Amino acid sequence: MLKKETDLEFEIRDIAFGGAGVGRVEEKACFIRGVIDGEKVRGHVSKAKARFMEVDLLEVLEPSPHRVEPPCPYFLKCGGCAYQHIDYAHQLKIKEQQLREALRRIGGIENPPVSSIISSPKPFHYRNRITVHVREGALGFFAEKSRDVVSIDQCLLASEEVNQALQQLRSQRPQDGNYLLGEKKSYGGFRQVNDEVAKLLLDEVIRLAGSGELLVDAYCGAGFFAHALRHAFKKIIGIERSRGSISLARQEACENEEFLEGGVEELLPEVLAASRQAGGWRLKAEGHVTRLFTSLVKPSQNDVQLPATCNLQPVTLILDPPSEGLSELVSAAILRTPPQKIIYVSCNPATLARDLKRLSSHYQLQETTPLDMFPQTAEIESVSMLLRNS
Repeated sequence: MLKKETDLEFEIRDIAFGGAGVGRVEEKACFIRGVIDGEKVRGHVSKAKARFMEVDLLEVLEPSPHRVEPPCPYFLKCGGCAYQHIDYAHQLKIKEQQLREALRRIGGIENPPVSSIISSPKPFHYRNRITVHVREGALGFFAEKSRDVVSIDQCLLASEEVNQALQQLRSQRPQDGNYLLGEKKSYGGFRQVNDEVAKLLLDEVIRLAGSGELLVDAYCGAGFFAHALRHAFKKIIGIERSRGSISLARQEACENEEFLEGGVEELLPEVLAASRQAGGWRLKAEGHVTRLFTSLVKPSQNDVQLPATCNLQPVTLILDPPSEGLSELVSAAILRTPPQKIIYVSCNPATLARDLKRLSSHYQLQETTPLDMFPQTAEIESVSMLLRNS
């Protein structure tokens, strides 16, 4: 029986989401960092469980043609990067396959419609902000699975401006704590860390959303998607818990945009129900101009109720939840009053796949496009389109 402190030789069959290579010895899965699929390696068992082992890399016996020298001296010491030892083209292939496998294994989708991954124009120096930690004089990032700080001079993922801020912080001899260092460019609400890929993501969302009557933007932040689509939809409703983000969204809103402060779990059921109930939409007449409102808007003497027999237009729903994905309450609200189309932006393939499975009774996945928002790391961004079953 294999035990801790044993040395092993085995072949890497796959790269799991998170970055660890996977091999098998005596039918046990072996997880090991810093390797590439197809390599033969020698490692030391650091943790042995009933069904798997964690292994520390000792030597690469047969290297992959995709192996490169990691440019960062802190690679595999700090917990940030997972793939600096792999050429960028193969990193993209790995991430695309990981997304496809998550949709198949967790989501139950036999042949997932995964498009080619969209690469980052900058594989390095793309981050517009980083969070560094100071502990007992050490300034840097946390080590993998630890609160120990790995002291760094610069981060190869951060932009030049952010690295300059890092040097300035170091010269100030800061006290223990956590410090957010970002570019000084003004922006409102949540901002993706990779500006150039964020623009590509926005293009994908605009393409998939198309146009229509009502767009509901859940987890809308400061209105990144909503503002870009306000000319394509007659009415847009954004939902966001953060008061600061909602305030910023309202400052930039046009007359057909309405931003609601509160949790998606609380407000989305009301918004979807109002959009579907007979007479739940109203036309507000202003001379020769009519604008579409939902029943969430307080009625006035100029409001004209739509007849109960009116055919209501389809609803498009954008979902951009945190990495935990959708709560069961949100999934239930969608299934209870299903929009015609869902655009789901995800940063976690596992929770995306789980949520697609929950929604599969009412929806068919049309396409999923991964984007490399976080080169050199194990993270995967994606945007998916679902259409309601007939």
